[in-house]
Amino acid sequence: MGYTRLGLVAAALVLVVACDEKKEATPTATSASAVASVVVPPPPPPETASAAPSAAPSASADGSSQLVSGEPDDRIVTVKDPSKDATVSVKVAPAGSLTLFLPDYPGTVWAFEKADGSVGKPKEEVIPGFAPKTNGHQFKWTGVKAGKSTATFGNKKAGDKTAKPTQTFTLTIDAS
Repeated sequence: MGYTRLGLVAAALVLVVACDEKKEATPTATSASAVASVVVPPPPPPETASAAPSAAPSASADGSSQLVSGEPDDRIVTVKDPSKDATVSVKVAPAGSLTLFLPDYPGTVWAFEKADGSVGKPKEEVIPGFAPKTNGHQFKWTGVKAGKSTATFGNKKAGDKTAKPTQTFTLTIDAS
């Protein structure tokens, strides 16, 4: 009985120390929902390699900065360098969900510009600590309608809603 308690106390202590180290590593996290969003990154590379048929096979073989993961009914697209991969195509199951992660460069933010086809405006959220010293933007669509769509995003100067995008990113969605 004594050893069981000692084991539980030791496990609790390890958990507390691990949580404290995690807090120090992400000082920009401001809310519980933001921290929960950071904990939901795409799965490790072995799974993404098998789930990447929607991306161009040659792009993933030559150092592409995009990761397409998840099942067709819950697809996740992460683009680490939109200047390398300005256009990404992805297949999603009809009525499924799609989440896109884009990095916000210092002094700029990604914003949804327009959508052609069956997808509307996505739900948008800022993700602190997306990459070292870089926040990110999460764009999420739920209940994607069947058909082909194109969503365009612009990278603008932070705080200036009238600024023209300095860079664009296009996501082509095939929900069939």
